[in-house]
This record gives sequence, structure tokens and C-alpha cells, in this order.
Amino acid sequence: MTIKRDGLGDLYVYFSCIVVPQPVARAMTGKSAGFDFGLTTFLTGSDGVEIHASEVFKPELRTSAKAKRALSRKQHGSHNRRRARQSLARVHKHVVHVRQAFHWDLAQQLCEQYDNIGLETLNLQGMKALWGCKVSDLGFGDFVSILHQVAAKTGTVVHHIAQWFPSSKRCHVCGNLNAFITLRDRVWICACGVTHQRDHNAAINIFREGASSFGRGYVGLVPRMVKISKRIALSQVTLPP
Repeated sequence: MTIKRDGLGDLYVYFSCIVVPQPVARAMTGKSAGFDFGLTTFLTGSDGVEIHASEVFKPELRTSAKAKRALSRKQHGSHNRRRARQSLARVHKHVVHVRQAFHWDLAQQLCEQYDNIGLETLNLQGMKALWGCKVSDLGFGDFVSILHQVAAKTGTVVHHIAQWFPSSKRCHVCGNLNAFITLRDRVWICACGVTHQRDHNAAINIFREGASSFGRGYVGLVPRMVKISKRIALSQVTLPP
């Protein structure tokens, strides 16, 4: 047993227990999907589902700034400074609870709806360097951790594809890799003529990449890509005079 106290002075008791795994008691749906994480849309599913998440900390920026100014004006070691520090901690604690409530509800919803979930492995530290506190506000890393906890209880399988897999740049129709699209290109047209919405296209590629781990085999476009490679190979053959 461990007892901890937070910045507000609240005490929490943590127990370490040996838990016997219980059989999963839920009806499997037979559904599988891949999900792409985004800053505008929190999750975009390969089946067309879009899940939006509000930035929890953004509405509290003014309250947090006000509490920080009040704390900076208090004399060090005084009771007023201690109360001001608790007021600031209360603002951050509210933000954490609201964000965690959204993550737990969403994880439970996804695990009840899908038997297999594919996710991309993200470099969150690099994303924070590009887009700042918005990435931290959405808390995708914490959501993935919560999703694994809920999945272990419900029998859902969560699979992560490789970090450098080009899910956004690959056309899910013909398999062509477009290396020229940038992060600002939300919609792009492939050479085969298909118009892609970036997040939805990435979600489909994530699902296909992780389909083998779901026990569904490879669902890519092997026959068509083989034909294309043969055509290219034949075009490069130099016939004798």
C-alpha cells in the first residue's frame, strides 16, 4: 500500500494486488478498424468514423494565467502563497480529470464496438516540437495507455504499426507512394485519379498494415502491384536489333 498527497493536499491510497485473469464476458462483434490520430479530428477510422476531442486546457488558459499572476504576487513562505499555489493546482487537476474522463469513455466505447484496433506509432515528442502544447492537450499517449488497459479487460486486440510506415502518403486504391505531399495537404489526388482525404486514407492503410496481426491475412493490393511491376520491367527490356 502506498499513500500519496497531491498539490491540493488530498491523500490517495494505492494498493498493489495480485489479480487473477477473468474470462472475457462479452459478445464479440467481429469488427476491425484502423485509426489515424490528428490534431483537428482526434481519431479517424478506416470505416469512416470521426471522433472529435475538444482541447481541455485551452478554455482554462485565462483562469490558469490569473492563478499564476496571483501566485507570483504572494510572499514566499506565507499562508497566502500556499493558498494561491493550491488554487493553481486545482485548475490543473480539473483539466486532468476532464481529459481522463473523455479518454476512458472513448476507450470503453471503442473496445465494445471493435474486436481488433490498429493504431499508428507516433513520435509525440517530435509532434510537440512542431505543434506545441496542442499535442499535449489532446493527450494521445495517455489515451493509448488507457485503451490498452480497457482492451485487456474486454478481450480487444490493439496492434501498433511501425512508426515510419507511410500511411498518409500511400494510396489505398493503387498502392502508389506520393512522396511530395506535405503536412498542409489535407486532400490530395493520386496518379490513378482517386481523391483522398488525408486522415481517412491513412486510417485505411493502418488497418491494412495491421490486418495480418488480426488473423485476417493480407488485404493489400498484391495482384495489381505485381502487374504494375511486371509492366515496368517489360518496358525496360531492350530488344536486340
